[in-house]
Amino acid sequence: MLHFYYGVMGSSKTAQLLMQRYNYQQLGLKVALIKPAIDTRAGANKVYSRAGLEAKAEIVLEPHHSVREQLSWLAVQNAFTDYQYVLVDEAQFLSEDQVQEMADMAMHLEIFCYGLKTDFMGNFFPGSAALLRLAEDIWEVPGGLCWCGRKATMNTRIDADGRVIKQGAQVLIDDHLKDIRYIGLCYAHWRQGKSRAD
Repeated sequence: MLHFYYGVMGSSKTAQLLMQRYNYQQLGLKVALIKPAIDTRAGANKVYSRAGLEAKAEIVLEPHHSVREQLSWLAVQNAFTDYQYVLVDEAQFLSEDQVQEMADMAMHLEIFCYGLKTDFMGNFFPGSAALLRLAEDIWEVPGGLCWCGRKATMNTRIDADGRVIKQGAQVLIDDHLKDIRYIGLCYAHWRQGKSRAD
């Protein structure tokens, strides 16, 4: 089955993914950890949670990579016949073809994708749009709050002075550009462009 767990920035998606991986590994299950190559915040092959949890990704996917081929190669390297579980971090950065491939593979494999639903402008990412179409199990990761205390539903890009940015490239990795970062806001404050109480 293909699962999609989405949440806003700061809702602990990656921390939950890493805890799920740890629990499966403690049971002796064969788990593959995947991340898209575009996510270089903590290094090329590191999956990192702001809560301090981290792990090495077994597969780093470029947009042209076949998920099936990468998993087959990894299974051979580890002398497995196949994996039982696949966990994907930052799944919004997957290509539509990769999501379609995983949906086809998920008839015989449990695949859990964690990521954002929308970008800082409120638009779908290609990967998240495909996951919302094709995943059989879709859950919102709770926990993201706006500064006002209401539920955060909008991912927001802000500059070094806390000003809300609503235009620009869809993907800017925040650890590469020190003058931007991302937060979650409720819809009302995202619409108003208000990132804090002042």
